[in-house]
Amino acid sequence: EFTIDSPSLLQAPHTRSVSMGVRQMASCIERLRACVSECVKVTPDPASESWINTPCSSSSARQCLRSESRQPSQKSTDSNPCQPQSALFGDCSDVDVAQLVSAIRSLRPMDKVTMSGRCLSQTRDMERFMTYQVGMCTLPGKSFVAGVKAFELDTPLEDLPREHELVYASGDPRALAAFRMSVAEVLEWQRSYRAFYAADVYVGSAGLQTLRRSLQGRSKPGEEAARMKFVVRTAETPVIMRFDGRVLPREANASSPGKIYLVSACGINFAARMHDCEDITRYIKNWKQVYQLESRGAPKLRLKRDFVPTGRTAVLDEERCLHDLKTMARLRLRAQDSLGIQVVVESALGLGVFAGDSIGIGDLVRGLSAQAIKEVLEQERFRSIKLVVFSLPIFPKHENYSHFSRAFGDGRHPYTGCTPVALADQDMHAIALEASQAGFAVGELNPADSHGVFGEYWQNLGPGTEEKLALTTCGLLTQHHAVNPAVLCTSRYVAVDTSTATS
Repeated sequence: EFTIDSPSLLQAPHTRSVSMGVRQMASCIERLRACVSECVKVTPDPASESWINTPCSSSSARQCLRSESRQPSQKSTDSNPCQPQSALFGDCSDVDVAQLVSAIRSLRPMDKVTMSGRCLSQTRDMERFMTYQVGMCTLPGKSFVAGVKAFELDTPLEDLPREHELVYASGDPRALAAFRMSVAEVLEWQRSYRAFYAADVYVGSAGLQTLRRSLQGRSKPGEEAARMKFVVRTAETPVIMRFDGRVLPREANASSPGKIYLVSACGINFAARMHDCEDITRYIKNWKQVYQLESRGAPKLRLKRDFVPTGRTAVLDEERCLHDLKTMARLRLRAQDSLGIQVVVESALGLGVFAGDSIGIGDLVRGLSAQAIKEVLEQERFRSIKLVVFSLPIFPKHENYSHFSRAFGDGRHPYTGCTPVALADQDMHAIALEASQAGFAVGELNPADSHGVFGEYWQNLGPGTEEKLALTTCGLLTQHHAVNPAVLCTSRYVAVDTSTATS
């Protein structure tokens, strides 16, 4: 018996027990393809267009899941009820790009169970790797930011023999694969680190020192924290596993047809926390009515962190919010284009708990986010970027796919950009790996936050996408300031003019 207790998959108030014929498939729903029709029934949902959690025949479910190839369509893929949704906008005349889009649409459905909640095994595996392979030593009583354990390396990687191998392996004795890397190639990945920043936000040497301090988790609440939305951190960062939690086998110094870069960027935070207080005061017109105030006029705090809502619906300054969202999108796209990245894999940046559902503006913010990057893509002309793919997994209680589908598929204002755009209800790592194997240089968006510490709460069992990316990639080696000295080297910081659009 295997107990699935995942409301994101089953929407059930109680756990459901499912008989298994394959014992090692305990936590990976993708591995249950032969019997998935006995535990998950799938068909399109007319309301959400989601293929999850509604009845269909067992025979059709088996047939869909056994299909190894799928034909692409210009719009959504509704003809096959078990095929993840996808859509394509813009002219895809490049043969190689068209083949990639077809391959992405042919990927197996994303495993939305294994790492959708508490990532206990992946957290413990990464802790073991960082401790026994990399030399991580926790500093007792110290933290990078509140709730984030501070650590250092007992020996800098630079001081290790170049041929020495670091091995990431699962603690599950049934998992045979191991991801191996030499110290020499890790150092090469580290040297690829860059921090691109908006030139009008971090000005002069003082601005660079502020940025350097922020990348250690030492940004001050308010204005300094708000500046972090206009910084993009990049480094070549291989993927260790997809979101099915299975380690990808790799030998040290193995070459890949295309490099994968992790692109860490912050979104606007409408979760109303003290560190990001300026996101509330800047974008919410009636914030003094939306949140309780102390006698001196400052927001009342719960647990010294969270604003206390009054129940009033927020009034969003849409013009200001759209302007900043476009600046943020322009910065990360220009940064990737300058690196030679050809396929950009975007995710829903700031559109989870940060979107503002609790104050009544979540859907409005999601719509503005989609509109912002659509308008930027219509304005920009790229030298390197050939395709932008939005990885937008659909869950029964939460999805961003429909907001981007409406924005790019608006019949009154169709997408007119030169760069083709694809939407996919799919694992972002699966997309990136597919593009990399096809020979494209890939950039994967990592939704970070304003504290500036890579992976943030990665030891707290994977609470958010940022933490899950720290558990599934080599990001702790390439973008964490305690591991990669280049993070704090201001010569790696690159100014970007975000004031005007290219023509």
